[in-house]
Amino acid sequence: MDHDAPSSYIAKVDDNEPAFDYHGALVVVETDRGEIVLIHPLGGSDYAPASLPSDPCLPGEEPASAAVRIVKEKTGLDVEVVREFTSFIQKGTPTGTMYAHGFVASVRGGELLADGPEGAARSYALDNMPAIMPIRVANQRTLEEYLRQRKAE
Repeated sequence: MDHDAPSSYIAKVDDNEPAFDYHGALVVVETDRGEIVLIHPLGGSDYAPASLPSDPCLPGEEPASAAVRIVKEKTGLDVEVVREFTSFIQKGTPTGTMYAHGFVASVRGGELLADGPEGAARSYALDNMPAIMPIRVANQRTLEEYLRQRKAE
């Protein structure tokens, strides 16, 4: 991967930002009922059992395309990316330093997986969402920014 070449989808990371090892897509999936889709990976606690659909982008894959693929694989839903609403450098992930891309996507079809590759996918009202697993710091940052922006609207 050429770390100096910016994604064609988003402007280059500021030169003051640290180098990164890979791009990752984190997706806030909005349903037509105004709910958010979360997955429930194994190992989550009763207190914080959830995660956004997220993963590293494949080599050469644009982050927005990765977002659509990741949501389908992890939730069973077909989505359309509405917008990229945040990006940041996340150090200390299991696979290195990530250039994280946070997307909002809307559901276009499919059905939630009861037993997906990272557990069940479920939708939640904004005022009734479970906490994100503590180890998934980039997920926490992305969801917090999404909620902050929604509140400001």
